Amino acid sequence: MESKSRLIFISILSLILQPVLAQETICLSPTQSHKIDSEFLKETREYWVALPLNYSDSISYPVIFVLDAEWRFELVRQIAFDLGGHHKIDRSIIVGIPHIEVEKKRGQDLTFSHSKIEFDGDIVDWYDDSNSGGAEKFYDFLTKELIPDLSNNYPINNHHTLIGHSYGGYFGAYILDRQHPFEILHLYDPSIWYSDGEVTRKLKSNPSIKPVKIHLTYQGKPAFHREKIEEFIQELEKQKESISLSVEFYELENHFSIFLDSFYKGIQLTNHPEKK
Repeated sequence: MESKSRLIFISILSLILQPVLAQETICLSPTQSHKIDSEFLKETREYWVALPLNYSDSISYPVIFVLDAEWRFELVRQIAFDLGGHHKIDRSIIVGIPHIEVEKKRGQDLTFSHSKIEFDGDIVDWYDDSNSGGAEKFYDFLTKELIPDLSNNYPINNHHTLIGHSYGGYFGAYILDRQHPFEILHLYDPSIWYSDGEVTRKLKSNPSIKPVKIHLTYQGKPAFHREKIEEFIQELEKQKESISLSVEFYELENHFSIFLDSFYKGIQLTNHPEKK
């Protein structure tokens, strides 16, 4: 009788635990948060990490770095988790980099100068140290503090992808002439208009750049914004020996809605296991 009762208890317990164990096997990893007391930015900065399906610390992983993480990290991590789990892209560690006081600090983090012109071509005078021009320090934080800290905590390899939209796309374009740590740059509707196309001028003056794969997407409004991007594309196309370029124009999307399809298509195009 006692043996029968024990058997019934074990059967009930297994029924209770089975869905829990199954969920732990397939669910998205919870976001892990890390903080760095940055010497370059003179502040404590946070970054977020999501791990791929069947993560193992005995395997080294590519990394997808996501700028503007406040808005984009959750979207990117779930799409990448699903695509990686179905072998459509390399299983990757996703790193989100949020800003502090987004309205002002985002501009400081992602721009290298004080623009005298706006996205529609209007002359302006409101860009200054309070809202722009601090990207040199942010670049040092990213490359000299965040990436080394990430490497100390997770098994990563050198296949790094940077996802940048708008100002973030401008940031990715600006660092093209450096020995940056990124193998792949995604530039979604990038703010090439900033400082009247300074990233295009930089590219023209440096005919030899580090080999990189670029996925660039854009939409058509306003016209000044579109024209500056197309001028930049023309310069990229001249660098065929160094740049593997894919471009998509979205006629029916706007500056914000362009992100979803840009990432979904672009990450499969640039990060496919068979295309490394």
